[in-house]
Formats: sequence, structure tokens, C-alpha cells
Amino acid sequence: MKKILLALLFIVLLTGCKSREDKIAELIKQEMFKTLYDFESYEPIETKIDSAFTSIYTDSVIKSYAYIARSFLDDAQESLDKVKDAQKTVEIWRDSYSSYGRSKFEDAYNEMKKHLAEVNSKMYIVNCYADSIRSASANFKPEFCGWRVEHRFRCKTKGGNFDLGNYLYIFDEKVTTIIYQEDPDDEYTKKVKGLIEEAINTKSFL
Repeated sequence: MKKILLALLFIVLLTGCKSREDKIAELIKQEMFKTLYDFESYEPIETKIDSAFTSIYTDSVIKSYAYIARSFLDDAQESLDKVKDAQKTVEIWRDSYSSYGRSKFEDAYNEMKKHLAEVNSKMYIVNCYADSIRSASANFKPEFCGWRVEHRFRCKTKGGNFDLGNYLYIFDEKVTTIIYQEDPDDEYTKKVKGLIEEAINTKSFL
């Protein structure tokens, strides 16, 4: 029994003696195992560690507002494209005097009005969420929250070719868990961050 207790104590001591860098590397490796298509090809290249502070760009509430606003903004853009398509048809049949031509004009005109109403309603929602972002950001004060880690790595894609990744992680102060992660090169992530910035610097998206 004593031998078992000593062995367990030894394991605990070894675990406790792990450096911050080792803990971070192990947690990232565990995360990669869950997310990479070909984990066996995973090769760490560089890991930069710095103090992490809360930010409007990583705050869960502000980001949730931004993701919803971004979704409605994309929908509004789709509706606007439909407005433009209908407008082209309206222009084609505007001066027609035939019953067929007038029918095409009226159909396109009604279609244009419908999609324009969609644009306005969706942009109203976008601006409401932008107001929420603005309000949440107004008194935001960055606070130390753990460790910011930039991790570069190499791994194979589904096609079997090697690709470079560059992920951002935020670990809690004791380095026991990943509390935030993102791919800074992801286009949608860039759009969401851009929306947060625009919401803060402008009064309206219209």
C-alpha cells in the first residue's frame, strides 16, 4: 500500500513539475488530436507565449452579437443582390406597352419591393446588434486572464499535401484548459472582427 501511495505521489510531483511551456504543448497536442484530419502528420513549428488580457475581439458576449449581426448582414447582401437583379428586369420592361411586357414589369417591380423590404428589416437587426456591441464595448476594461499563445504548425490536408497553420489560443492562468481559440487566417473570423471594429467606429451600417 505504501509503495502505491509513493508511486502516486511521484506521478503527482512529476505532473506538478511540468513547465508552463510543456503544459501548453500538451494541451495543444490534445486539441490537435481532436480537430486535425491527419494528426499523425502534425508537426509543431513555433509557439509564442505572452500574457493574455480580455479583449472586445475575444469576449464571448460581444462575439456572439457580432456573429449574429454578420449572419444578418450576409442575408441582407443576398437580398440586395436580388433587388439589383429585379431592378434590371424593371428597366428592361419599363417602357413596354404590351400586356406581356407590363406583366413582366409589375412582377419584377413587386419582386424588387419585396427584397428591398427584406434588406431594410435585416439591416435594422444588424444595427440593433451593432448598438449592443457598441454598448458592451463602451466600458470594457482589459483584465489579465491567462496566457496568449500563437502556435504555428504543419500538417497534411485531406488531399495529402502539407499545409501551414497559425492558431491563436488563450489558456487560463494555471494552464489547465484552453478558454479561447481561433484561426486568425479564417475569412469569416476576419469578417466578424471587422464588423466589431466597424460597429465601434460608426453609428450605423446603413
